Amino acid sequence: MIRITNFQIYCLLLLTTTPLAYLVTPMMVTHIVDNNSWLAILTAIIPGALLIYVYIYILKNSIRPFPALLEDCLGSIIGKIIGFFYIFSFLFGTAVTLRYFVALIGSSTVPDTPLSIFIGAMLLVSYYALKTGMANIARVGELLIIFGLPIAFFIILISLAQKPDFNSLLPFKSIDFESFTTGIFYSFYILGDLMAILILAYFSTNREKIPSTLFHVLYTYIILISLTAAVSVIQFGSNYNNLITFPTFKMVRTILISDFIQNIDVVFIAIWIIGMFAAISVKWFLACYTIQQLFGLRDYRFLAAPSSVAIGIISLMMGRNIIEVQIILHNIMPIIYSIFYIFIPLIIFFILLFKPNPGADIATGIKNPVS
Repeated sequence: MIRITNFQIYCLLLLTTTPLAYLVTPMMVTHIVDNNSWLAILTAIIPGALLIYVYIYILKNSIRPFPALLEDCLGSIIGKIIGFFYIFSFLFGTAVTLRYFVALIGSSTVPDTPLSIFIGAMLLVSYYALKTGMANIARVGELLIIFGLPIAFFIILISLAQKPDFNSLLPFKSIDFESFTTGIFYSFYILGDLMAILILAYFSTNREKIPSTLFHVLYTYIILISLTAAVSVIQFGSNYNNLITFPTFKMVRTILISDFIQNIDVVFIAIWIIGMFAAISVKWFLACYTIQQLFGLRDYRFLAAPSSVAIGIISLMMGRNIIEVQIILHNIMPIIYSIFYIFIPLIIFFILLFKPNPGADIATGIKNPVS
């Protein structure tokens, strides 16, 4: 059986949630709450922590990984039906992540290259990674976080040297409660990708430390995304920020220090491409693993080829331009995440509250098997 360390799980979960949020979340939340976007993202740590507690409780009381735990809690028929819909949600999430990556590359870097080229190239690389196994994806994710995460923070700090206007963050008193609550939701819902822990925890070499791993992912996500939102507002102001399609990418492109440090968007794109590769690979793995478990197959890796066709077709059909892709991210993705990554786990959580706890000698998602 595959075994990965908790640090590798930390890297995989961070790569699943952060690359897309790094570009999308500051932009979406700024549209809703203007200069207070960074504050809404910081506040999202509260519902994020509550969601993590839900996942931890499910792991504590489940002896089988997702999607088998659906059958344990909801019955065989209902569990399989809901698990079947999860396959489509994972595939759709993979396609949306891939399509947004292609939208940025196509509109900002090499606009004359057909989108199918980028989609095919990314699917080919992720397909190879999936065929080699989750352990290899975890190793790549480990290296990327070690080298890429400090660079991401360094880019944000350098951006503060570009004629910052800290008054853009004020005033706090103009916060509208309804819009601020909506901003918190848009900051929080992407954390639903942490649901991958309901599978990854069972591959851990130290399941007892899974709760602390989840909270480390939450802290890193909140700090990185809130800093990104704050710096983009400081640099551009909320009004101009609302007019930019990719404010984070724009922030990187404007970095210029003493006519020496400039054009570092090349470094940003290189790191972000690898990050998106990891995010796509993990989401794709969840889809293939769910199919394997749902239909009792011996392996998940042979499913990579047929599922790649579905992901490619969905990505090509998804939005004719960046505006339509933004509409999907603003209106469709929050609904899917709310249903599959928040609402259904909450139902499982309440069901497990009234079920007998596993015995002390039975392995669960946060209890290692007795050797």
